Amino acid sequence: MTGGMKIVSRQNERIREAKKLAQKKYRDQMGLFVAEGVRLVEEALEASLVEQLFFAQRLLSSSRGQDLVQRAQARAVQVWECTDAVLSELTDTVHSQGVAAVVRKPSWPPPSCGMVVIADEIQDPGNMGALLRTAAAAGAQGLLVVKGSVDVYSPKVLRASMGAVFHLPHWMMGRREVLEFLGSRETALVVADLEDAEDFWAVTYPRDLAVVIGNEGRGVHPSFRERADLVVRIPLAGQVESLNASVAAGVLLYEILRQHRCFEGDSVL
Repeated sequence: MTGGMKIVSRQNERIREAKKLAQKKYRDQMGLFVAEGVRLVEEALEASLVEQLFFAQRLLSSSRGQDLVQRAQARAVQVWECTDAVLSELTDTVHSQGVAAVVRKPSWPPPSCGMVVIADEIQDPGNMGALLRTAAAAGAQGLLVVKGSVDVYSPKVLRASMGAVFHLPHWMMGRREVLEFLGSRETALVVADLEDAEDFWAVTYPRDLAVVIGNEGRGVHPSFRERADLVVRIPLAGQVESLNASVAAGVLLYEILRQHRCFEGDSVL
């Protein structure tokens, strides 16, 4: 189907170069990463970000797999068939779906208005991926990722995001850069805390705001707490100390979405 030679050696130069992208330093240097699995590669292809596609013969056993390869070829993507052993050099899962792609990191202009989310040194890949997905679903205009967070292009984050990484604009910034950015936009800052806070449903949220989701261990950084315009808490009825970061984000973001939908066309200030 590819019309080219099949890659049978793990030492193939293309494979060796793509394999380097398992390391963050190479992803940062080259502006590329590896997406694995049918859905992620489909999303990357739809976003016109795929540079190379590697697949095993078993991918072609389904019409969806055949269509994926054909669409990649139609878009002039470099497509290479590999043995299963060779493809395993690029995949992170135990039982891969038979496809991986080298993908360019997406880029976007900064948001001008609306709701943005701040990932304040989120460490867990599952949390970061779920946060990307939840923020996109709740209508956020973007995600500001504070330096020190897990890499959004690591394999586990990509899988947990379920393709949201290709749809939700996101930017990596230092904490000072984030605060300067918010100040230049006069954006209201919302943080979740247990002290001196109001119940999250009792607060009126402005249209232009940034919601901070704090680190899993220490919570929101003091610099964000000091700058906060709104401090809210999520009451806990059971015997637990806190919510998972991505769950807390979902609770807050959907209350904000609910309010904005209820006041469609009117200010909620």
